[in-house]
Amino acid sequence: MLRINISTQPIRLNYNINNAQMNLHTTLPKVQLETTAATVDISQPQGRLTIDQYPCRYSIGIKNNTDFARDIAAKGKQTVMSTIGRIVQEGNQLARIQSKSNAIADIAANSTVSVVPDITYAYIASPDISYQASPVQFNTTEGKVDLNLNHGTVKQDYRRGNVDIQVTQYPSIEISTVDVKV
Repeated sequence: MLRINISTQPIRLNYNINNAQMNLHTTLPKVQLETTAATVDISQPQGRLTIDQYPCRYSIGIKNNTDFARDIAAKGKQTVMSTIGRIVQEGNQLARIQSKSNAIADIAANSTVSVVPDITYAYIASPDISYQASPVQFNTTEGKVDLNLNHGTVKQDYRRGNVDIQVTQYPSIEISTVDVKV
């Protein structure tokens, strides 16, 4: 009987692999911000307060020259009119001869009687008070932002990878026959 022997030898390869390399060198970006704050200056000048005491003083008799002269002239006119009225009344009293009274004695008696002045509660005027407010003044200064930007950089160094293949054993097939006796 014949027997077939088959023996094989596989291929053997030797691989030499160099990996690809990429080296990156980076410079970080820098952002520099300088800010100036916005400001608001608020000021309000003092208001103007005016107090006029003249109406109050006028009502208690303290007057300026113009008003004093006008009031004295009015009082003088009133006194002249009342004196004229009194003189006319006395003249009429003297002219009444038919009455049996002593007109001169009556006139003299009436002139010596003084009228007791009455106490009068009078209103005292309030002073004129006024206030003029000054407007608020705003002075604004705008804020600023100064931006300095330094861009970052990327430097790359790339080396390609390679594969070196060497055959260290070639494949082979060996076929033989053997005569075997049974």
